[in-house]
Amino acid sequence: MEKRIVFLRIVLALMIFILAGRLFYIQVVKYNFYSEKAMEQRIKSFKISEKRGDIYDRNMIPFTDRDYKEYVFAIPKMINDKKRAAEILSKITEISSEKIKEDLKRNKDYIRYEIRRDVDFSLPVGIFKLELPQRYSSNSLARHVIGYLGDKKMGLEESFDEVLTTDASDSIAVFTDGSRNDYIKGLGVKIQTAHDKVFGVKTTLDYHIQKVVEDVLDRHRIEGAAVVLEVKTGNILAMASRPNFDQNRIEDYLKSSNEEFINKAVSGYPPGSIFKIIVAAAALESGKVSLEDTFYCSGSYDINGVVFHDFRGESHGLINIVKGFAVSCNTTFIRLGEITGAKAILDMARKFGIEKDDGLPIPEQVGRLPKLSDTYGAGIGNLSIGQGEVLMTPLQAADIVATIANDGIRNVPRLVEAVVDEKGEEVKRFPPRESYRVLESDTAKILRYMMRQVVVDPEGTGKRAETFCKSAGKTGSAEVNKELNIYHAWFVGFVPYENPKYSIAVFVKNGDTGGIKAAPIFKEIAEEIIKY
Repeated sequence: MEKRIVFLRIVLALMIFILAGRLFYIQVVKYNFYSEKAMEQRIKSFKISEKRGDIYDRNMIPFTDRDYKEYVFAIPKMINDKKRAAEILSKITEISSEKIKEDLKRNKDYIRYEIRRDVDFSLPVGIFKLELPQRYSSNSLARHVIGYLGDKKMGLEESFDEVLTTDASDSIAVFTDGSRNDYIKGLGVKIQTAHDKVFGVKTTLDYHIQKVVEDVLDRHRIEGAAVVLEVKTGNILAMASRPNFDQNRIEDYLKSSNEEFINKAVSGYPPGSIFKIIVAAAALESGKVSLEDTFYCSGSYDINGVVFHDFRGESHGLINIVKGFAVSCNTTFIRLGEITGAKAILDMARKFGIEKDDGLPIPEQVGRLPKLSDTYGAGIGNLSIGQGEVLMTPLQAADIVATIANDGIRNVPRLVEAVVDEKGEEVKRFPPRESYRVLESDTAKILRYMMRQVVVDPEGTGKRAETFCKSAGKTGSAEVNKELNIYHAWFVGFVPYENPKYSIAVFVKNGDTGGIKAAPIFKEIAEEIIKY
């Protein structure tokens, strides 16, 4: 009997010890966990905003969710005096108190209003203020690249929608009684954030360079586009198109004819004389033309009865390819086109990427070249001066210049670097496409020299593009309406001349000549980003 009693005492002591240990574990070790679980049973949550991944520049500066807007939330079931609450909300929101009173009578979990006027007094129970991120702000950048959300999507928002969309959200948590039918007003509310993984997109754009480009275009009220490429990588550092659009008011533009949604940076336009870069490259690379060869410019050139004129019928006399390029002599380049041959010119254009889809994650036109049969007779004249069937995008123009500045090697333009998590760690990388040689190094060197003469020659068409760090480039004036004297103005070039870093293309739709309208825009953009 004594043994049994001793045994029972030991068992009982062990059970008490185990029970005490379990109580200690629950009450002390897991206190926070079980407290939260108990509280969750008395919480009712209302989703107030969905989380979406951000779109960043190359330095992880966000283009989206940069600004916050302050809202006032009202939970009708927590408000005792709805008349007084309506009067207070009316002062904050500048909405009539009668309208708010009607809102509070409706069977809604919560009502949200935008704060129009801040008032310095405490809010009654059931009303609180909260700042929420705004996907797009009034001064957001790169809108044609970022795109927008809505019934329809555009840009990177559309291309990476699955990546950017998450189940994470912010919610209002309201404390309830045991039956969960009534709110405990004294405990107030709290904001809960779901901790699901949120992924963003890291682009190649540079936020500060993008801002420089857009500020310059807006300052001069340019309708057109500008692109900045990094010469050594092919990364797109800036891409802007005008006119712009407000991402928060998409419906305002649906019936507009002002082309706000068109990304002109990746749309095809007649290149005019900037196409002479390709003609010169083909002529030099083929060996059919040398720097010593001379041509006589009388101001016009006749091909089978079709007369091509130099700008304003100006005669340049006896000149070589370098001078002809600097003064943008049409008759000289038509002669070069005849000597070189249309096939060699078209082949060179394709090597530079015209008509090639580079797989950008935004809609992009690929440029256009005429059929070989369309270049017979007078067709070689149009091809040689970038008119007729030839179309090129500002991005392609910047890419051509970057290839020449990069010693003849083409780095395929790239817009997106990686998918990243909220800490900026790369989850999936998009490596650049393989580079390839377009021109011999010696040919690229000659072309860079020729582009420099466009800027420094006393008669050069691009004198207004000269910068403090020395620039090089080519003007273009694509004829749109001869009778009305309307041209698309182009300037494409690179800076600095001695150690090329940036390739820049400026396109002004229905502007003036390239030397007058586009070259000064190039200069302003180039000097500001070099300083940066």
